[in-house]
Amino acid sequence: MTFSRRSLFEGAAGLLLAAPARSAPAPFADAVFFPILEGYLRNAARTSPSLAVCDFPDGALMPGSTAQSGKTYDSVSRMMPALAAWVASGREPRRIRAAGREFVVEDVLLEAFRNAFNPANPDYWRAAPADHQQQLQVESSIVAWALYVAADQLLPRLTPSDRANIQNWLASCTRVPVRNNNWAWFTAVNQAVRIELGRKWKEFSGDPAWMIDDLKALDRMAIPGDDGWYTDSIREEVYDYYNFWVFASHYLYWNRVIGAQYPEWRRRFGARLRRFLERTPYFFAANGSHVLFGRSLIYRWAVLTPLVLAYQQKLWPHSPGLLKAIVRRNLEYLWSAGAFDQDRGKLRETLTASGSRGICESYIDNGHPYWGMQAFALYLIPPSDPFWTAPEEPLPVEKQSYRVPFAGPKMLLAGDRETGEVRWIHSINGHNEPDYRDKYSKFAYSSHFPWSIAKTKSECVWDAALVFRNPATGETTGRSGMTSGRLLVDGVERVWTAHLSGAAIQVKSTLRTTGAFEVRRHEVQAPAGTQLIEGSFAIPAEGAIPEASSDPSVYIGQGKSAVALYGLQGYHRAFAERSEGTNIAHRAVLIASLEAAAKQGITILECVHYASPAAKSPAEAARLAREAFRAR
Repeated sequence: MTFSRRSLFEGAAGLLLAAPARSAPAPFADAVFFPILEGYLRNAARTSPSLAVCDFPDGALMPGSTAQSGKTYDSVSRMMPALAAWVASGREPRRIRAAGREFVVEDVLLEAFRNAFNPANPDYWRAAPADHQQQLQVESSIVAWALYVAADQLLPRLTPSDRANIQNWLASCTRVPVRNNNWAWFTAVNQAVRIELGRKWKEFSGDPAWMIDDLKALDRMAIPGDDGWYTDSIREEVYDYYNFWVFASHYLYWNRVIGAQYPEWRRRFGARLRRFLERTPYFFAANGSHVLFGRSLIYRWAVLTPLVLAYQQKLWPHSPGLLKAIVRRNLEYLWSAGAFDQDRGKLRETLTASGSRGICESYIDNGHPYWGMQAFALYLIPPSDPFWTAPEEPLPVEKQSYRVPFAGPKMLLAGDRETGEVRWIHSINGHNEPDYRDKYSKFAYSSHFPWSIAKTKSECVWDAALVFRNPATGETTGRSGMTSGRLLVDGVERVWTAHLSGAAIQVKSTLRTTGAFEVRRHEVQAPAGTQLIEGSFAIPAEGAIPEASSDPSVYIGQGKSAVALYGLQGYHRAFAERSEGTNIAHRAVLIASLEAAAKQGITILECVHYASPAAKSPAEAARLAREAFRAR
């Protein structure tokens, strides 16, 4: 994915120039944090004098994420960890100008804690329901963590009644067990903080038995093997970035708060974390992006949260210079992509200014993107630490090409040193319903080629996918279920199902990867005459569109990038499909496409997929594609 870059410091310049001398060399972090903070203060002050709620302009509202006033609370809860890190670290400036007035950062945080949990305040967040799970339980974990981080600054300034209000609200969020997925970490952290704060502050208390039951549930979600990964469901195999922004990050919250008192649980979860962290650098491309895959991608740099937390706890298994390079590049990349809406002073609910709203899940509101602000725990790293001062080191993909297999979740990371691109390839993964299908079912996901999405049962986009179309009705469908999957030395194999117009379709797909090429083979059992359409990665539509051809190959070059498909068996037509409003990053994209018709029995399809942000010429790409096929 390529964007026109503007200076990372552009949005923060006015704030930084007006600020007193800084207490730490953190320009790459400040240049993101300060504009976000200014926008947050501007909108929170406009929303309510309580500073306990914050509605962003043109933002989505969800009933489950609003206070009793009807205004958004998760925009505040998700800023709390970043504000707490800033306050607890004693960084300067302590005062920030926004909306024509001056705010003391510590006082902003204090007012939120004082008012959000006070039942007499109009912006009271309300207690969590006693009979079903609810969004408040999610937010309670980071509220508790923020309170723990800034306890020395906040708790002495809160009255006994204020502290009791916070305790009562946090306790209300642990009345309903939530142990079917990553949510168990939210109540575990909530309980851990209350247990620990109760040692000094009589208003706080937690339930150790409840916390241990949470840990037991989470322990059962761990995948056997040496990968350190968890499935985000007790019912199916789901592997995605929740391994970064909950399973890893919240273990580290728990570990810092109370882990020393539970050495066996620390040993068990800590061993998995170490294995997980060993290979996290492979997820980052040379341009700073992480492979865009799965749900909740508008959390953006939340992938950095466990990395910086682990570093603080001396659990990061790599150098400070590598971590610094990952953090700076990832922040800069996502910022330059358009993460922040300067005019409205908010993080976007879409990935970019022109990207599809389809990236958002049904639970996303205007406060949800701020989950990524947990990454600013990096401000807890002391100013003199090598993280801030050491030279940056090259990323793994800049040193050599690689294929990194993960045996437990049966997935593969493939990095190409020549282009700096990273691809994430799964052999088996859950989530097949329309809202999630395109986020999980494509054959590969790329750091440089964002995917497209259509959230209907009767319409599919086919970038990086094989879809099926009824020629009589035009209905299209994609993957509806997984049967099995396995890793290969150079790729993956998956057996999967689809359903079209009441008919079941069975498919066995094999993908082998080498550099910018993927060799794909499909064995398809579908009603005769069903149209089979194979797609390349999506590429921004910036130039001429190739004409359809009976020669089953198509090459699309746009700027420095190109995608291509070379049909080798089974396909009878090649064309370029233009799609508008479906891509998560670009307004309009092109997809190199191959078409075939299902025969009686089993139809065999074979092709070579090419995609590169540093494209070869059409002739050279075709030559290398033939070589990749012969070497399969």
